[in-house]
Amino acid sequence: MQERKRKPNIIDFVILLAVLAILAAGGYRIVIYPGGQENVRIRYVLEVPQIQTDFCSKVTPESPAFSYNDKREIGIVTGVSTAPAYFKGTDKAGNPVHTEMEEHSMLYVTIEADAVQTNTGYIVGGHSIQSGMSLAVQFPELYCEAQCISVNVIE
Repeated sequence: MQERKRKPNIIDFVILLAVLAILAAGGYRIVIYPGGQENVRIRYVLEVPQIQTDFCSKVTPESPAFSYNDKREIGIVTGVSTAPAYFKGTDKAGNPVHTEMEEHSMLYVTIEADAVQTNTGYIVGGHSIQSGMSLAVQFPELYCEAQCISVNVIE
């Protein structure tokens, strides 16, 4: 018996596209917007270490915050504060040294956002927000690397 080779036709192509669409929708639902999770309003604080003091005034309340990588909004700035920046190290004898860094500050930016609560933290604009996580953040007049130092539910 001779076997006949089957060529793919348009129906096979449509079925393949339908299966891929279903898988993509499922992946989106699981990764970006996990089903069954609670929507909450959060307030989180970002710490920008050792930034030039002149740049601290470039972040203002009521300005939006964006993820630098994909420009998605990750909340609205509700507060900004600064503290002196210190160099922490040791001298030649191995003794601890804490020296204030002139013209540098620690910048603290408080942000509020609507989020989806997950088992490991919160999702804001498709990005995971959790304490201890580093973020590349874009404000209207400043780009910086920051670390999330606290996250609280406010509603």
